[in-house]
Amino acid sequence: MATELTLPIHYRVLMELHKKFEKPILEVEVPENEEVIDEYWIVPEFLKVQIRKNVETLQRTYHVLEPKLAEDEYELMTILYNDLKRLLVLKEHGGDVHAKIQLLTETLDQLMDEYAIKIRSEFALKIIYYLLRDFFGFGPLECFMLDPNLEDISCDGYDIPIYVFHRRHGSLKTNVKFSKEQLDSLVLLLCQKSGKHISYANPLVDATLPDGSRLQATYGTEVTTRGSSFTIRKFRAEPFTPIDLMRFGTMNSALLAYFWLLVENKMSFMVIGETAAGKTTTMNALMMFIPPEAKVVSIEDTREIQLYHENWIAGVTRMGIEGTEIDMYDLLRAALRQRPDYIIVGEVRGREAQTLFQAMSTGHASYATLHAGDINQMVYRLENEPLNVPRVMIQFLDAVIVQFMWVKKGIRKRRAKEVDEIFGIDPANKNLLVNPLFRWDPVEDKFVQVGDSKKLEKIAQIMGMEPFEVLEELKRRKEFLELMDRKGIRHYKTVTRFIHEYYRRPEKAFEEVMNYEATNP
Repeated sequence: MATELTLPIHYRVLMELHKKFEKPILEVEVPENEEVIDEYWIVPEFLKVQIRKNVETLQRTYHVLEPKLAEDEYELMTILYNDLKRLLVLKEHGGDVHAKIQLLTETLDQLMDEYAIKIRSEFALKIIYYLLRDFFGFGPLECFMLDPNLEDISCDGYDIPIYVFHRRHGSLKTNVKFSKEQLDSLVLLLCQKSGKHISYANPLVDATLPDGSRLQATYGTEVTTRGSSFTIRKFRAEPFTPIDLMRFGTMNSALLAYFWLLVENKMSFMVIGETAAGKTTTMNALMMFIPPEAKVVSIEDTREIQLYHENWIAGVTRMGIEGTEIDMYDLLRAALRQRPDYIIVGEVRGREAQTLFQAMSTGHASYATLHAGDINQMVYRLENEPLNVPRVMIQFLDAVIVQFMWVKKGIRKRRAKEVDEIFGIDPANKNLLVNPLFRWDPVEDKFVQVGDSKKLEKIAQIMGMEPFEVLEELKRRKEFLELMDRKGIRHYKTVTRFIHEYYRRPEKAFEEVMNYEATNP
């Protein structure tokens, strides 16, 4: 799973040390009543994951496997750890990661000389692994944070196993749990890494970890009676692309080509759905269709939108005291003064909704996500507190994607349940006029077009083209996306580069994709 290039640099240093040592550091024993159904390395030779199944109960568990320390080894490592912290406090070091690693290893060498420990010994490598894990990583949570297969990490209290959600195996209990002292210290560490303070006086924290993952933590037993707790929603270092949405079955090429035309022609839409429906993931992928020279402003509570786009201002809210808080409404109001071509709002949940729809009515292409199960729920939420958007303004929304999470055989899958167009208000009863366009068929697990698009007709009028010409262009873009899929083009920078090339020179873009080799960067 892990490769040397994707690992943090301190683990690459560790692996170089291991090359001089022939014996395996990690020893794994599997009980007779369990069988391994999946396994992969996180840090080669040091940190491994096994998914095991109990042959009697059939329960699957997630096992974190690290080098084992004997009791006397653990005591010595604790002494070394404390001495190392004491010495490092007295030494000056720069902010560069390489400088910190060099300082740590030099100080460790000094201590090992004092304790007469050989640097190439098995015990020394174990110590170095644990020290690097705790000094530069997330300590006992390191495996979960580095595993790209995990979506959620959940700790419910003292001496309760951590649960994770695995992309292939679903919800799993792990072999990791923490005592009161360990868990309280870990929650403090997570909040410190997020730049937030948590205590008995302030026991509830929402924060963002350095890698962008969402953290929700509680401290003590007053708010959560089973003890301190935390939930981490993992952040992908590389965002999903439209090609990924095709491969996962969230959308098909026809749907993606349709939204490509909508984005190009500055038509606004929302992605709605319930919790964990993948709304932001879909939004982020569709925003890769934004033309290369357009000015983009994104507004979020937690930074999740990732674009390979130069002309982009990424706004994030800030919590504060004494009137220094900057919320989404403030950011959106400022964004309208920046003359953006495209406005992206991470999630609409407050007074910024009215300003967003005003932006739509004045010609700004606006995109947002919203918690709602269908269009009726969306309209109800928009019209009532605290959003209070008049129905006459909702008609400026061009399209709606209703997305949901489909669980099949314990595996979570996201699907665009339906796509609807909004094209006005009925003057008689004031209801929104909705044109159903696509529906997802759960039996066949495929998308069915149930109506003709009125927005494509509008695009034809805007561009001075015949409707059949727009349909031909839709077909060409569908073929272009399918070609990228066949060629194995997945990295978001590469996908965006080819989309930008299509805007400038469509025929040249087809030719370059056709000649693309999967080994290219």
